[in-house]
Amino acid sequence: MRTRLVAALVAVSTLLLTSGCVAADDGDATVTVGLVESLSGDNSAYGEESHKGFEFIIDKINEEGGIESLGGAKIKTETSDTASDPTTAATETRRLIGLKGASLIVGTLLTKEMSAVAPVADETKVPVLSLFAGGTDSENLYTMGLPYGRGYAQTMVDYVDYLNKHEGANIKTAAMVGSDYEAGQQVDIELKKRLPEIGVEPVARVPLPTGGTDFKPQVTKLNGIKPDVSLGLVTTQDGITLHQARAATGSQLLFAGGTAGFSDYSVWEALGDKTAQKVLTQNMFAMTSFSPDADQAHLGQFLKEAKAAELGVPIGQNFVIGAQAAWVVKDLLEKAGSEDQEKILQAFPEVDIPAGSEHLYLPKADGIKFGRDRFLTDVTAIFTEWHEEGTQDVVWPEEFASAKVSKLNDG
Repeated sequence: MRTRLVAALVAVSTLLLTSGCVAADDGDATVTVGLVESLSGDNSAYGEESHKGFEFIIDKINEEGGIESLGGAKIKTETSDTASDPTTAATETRRLIGLKGASLIVGTLLTKEMSAVAPVADETKVPVLSLFAGGTDSENLYTMGLPYGRGYAQTMVDYVDYLNKHEGANIKTAAMVGSDYEAGQQVDIELKKRLPEIGVEPVARVPLPTGGTDFKPQVTKLNGIKPDVSLGLVTTQDGITLHQARAATGSQLLFAGGTAGFSDYSVWEALGDKTAQKVLTQNMFAMTSFSPDADQAHLGQFLKEAKAAELGVPIGQNFVIGAQAAWVVKDLLEKAGSEDQEKILQAFPEVDIPAGSEHLYLPKADGIKFGRDRFLTDVTAIFTEWHEEGTQDVVWPEEFASAKVSKLNDG
């Protein structure tokens, strides 16, 4: 009898070890995912909203049976606040791996935080999924963000080309106007390189000091240069400050930029209806990774459920990217069939959330897949127009458009 009992215990132990799961107090197996979130500090809008979106879907996944390939193991999240500080991001990543046993790190990382976390991932060999930032050479870090060149810059260039060829825009000159940090700087470099390919001359670069409180000097300089369009990557807070300066100076220049600083609904709320109606709906197009108005199957039902949950954050781009990342984690763990870090890393190229899937929330014609460069294979974004009631229409690309361009010649 004792022999059979020992054999049974050994069998159970072996099953737990080979599955890579840890038994929780209630008897359910769990897989620990560490969340490195900017819940405070300059990037808190990214962290707070995406965190809520991620946890909203993780709860749904756990309620619906967890990870099937791991016998229904639930996803257990351990969260740390980076305070939008790169050093803290690295320290907290190391803590989540060492003390909390995280097999995968998911981060609302912008460029500086990502650059600090990447060496920790390389040292520990723990895979990291970045929701926003790209640009690292780490083989252990995958990203849902856009690359500086063929993602951000090329999308802006393609849209300007579309306006010229299909909307009679006659855009011949452009200024680079991006937040003055690594990502914004790199996008400006790529814009300068790519704009001449469509016959548009880059005439100036007017950077926005990150975290600045008054951009009227920058807008006044632009008013003097008079480019046909101003393009760039702008953070949420810098976007708010930029649009306040546009309103204060009465600028009528055309802006077409991204992402959160132009497109996120929190920007409208921060500006207030009067200022937002003055500047967001006039002579501006917003590049974004997501819009609730995108012509896309299953999106409406998801947004309805998220709004009904009353989660206390805007259901915008950041929230949806967080929610999308949770389904990526689900598919990743299903493919890995283990919480072993190496197996999870090897499973990234197998992730596949196809077009038409009820779990696809971002407008990606090719769905969600990762390429050999560890970026998504589909790194295109969309452009939207704001309307006076604080809503947006998708105007490009045509396969996701909900309306035609209507604001190009306003003002």
